[in-house]
Amino acid sequence: MDKPNALGITADEFKAIEQTRQRLFQLSNSIQGLRMDVLKSNPLPPPASLQAQSQILLRNLQSLLETLTENTHVFQHLHVFPDVAYPGRVHENILLQLLRKKLEPGVEEWVERGRETTRELRTSPDGEARLEEVWCDVREWTVERVQKYVLEEAGDVYTEEERHRGVENVRTGLKRGLEEEEDDEESDEEGEGEGDGDEDVVMSGQPQSQQAKPSKPTGPEPEMLFWFEARGDFDLPRNVDLLSQSGMKRGQMGPR
Repeated sequence: MDKPNALGITADEFKAIEQTRQRLFQLSNSIQGLRMDVLKSNPLPPPASLQAQSQILLRNLQSLLETLTENTHVFQHLHVFPDVAYPGRVHENILLQLLRKKLEPGVEEWVERGRETTRELRTSPDGEARLEEVWCDVREWTVERVQKYVLEEAGDVYTEEERHRGVENVRTGLKRGLEEEEDDEESDEEGEGEGDGDEDVVMSGQPQSQQAKPSKPTGPEPEMLFWFEARGDFDLPRNVDLLSQSGMKRGQMGPR
């Protein structure tokens, strides 16, 4: 066995620590690179780039996990202490986190509950059946909750908590209530529908050639939506012909 060095650790222990440091450094760089790509891109990086970044993160995490697993015996008996030159008073919070020997009380309670549940399931003959029953109940509750949200809550302008506290106490920054605006919009739509009916009656006696032509639909072209789905941007190449606007000049979001 190698003799301890000036730090009081052997060469194998120092190698394990150095490998872990390198894995953490690679993981930190990958996370920082993904963060910068997301911040610089508008609206988001291409899907291929995001997928490549996610694969790199997964490989770095897997490598870090393998290193920690192989050197578990080393990290279990090592004792970390700060160097005399470390600014302990300035970075006291970081120092306390690094020197923490136990988990936080709340986290430790969750871990202990999970371990107890795992031990019970492993020792019980019907442990797998009980676990399957738990997940079935979770799935059933989730489906019911999603259905309730879609059918009853999705169209509500207020949340359940805001309803409970009173919608008059909700600060929306608007002069009128949200429900009043919805009522006005419905009234406007009904008025437009009635107006369209009157115009149809008046125009029915006129020749077909004098009737107003239907307005052309506006909005992004389907080709641009497909391009955005595949690449994450609206920079459609000029050599791509639009099916609905063939022979016309177009801008970034539609015909000019």
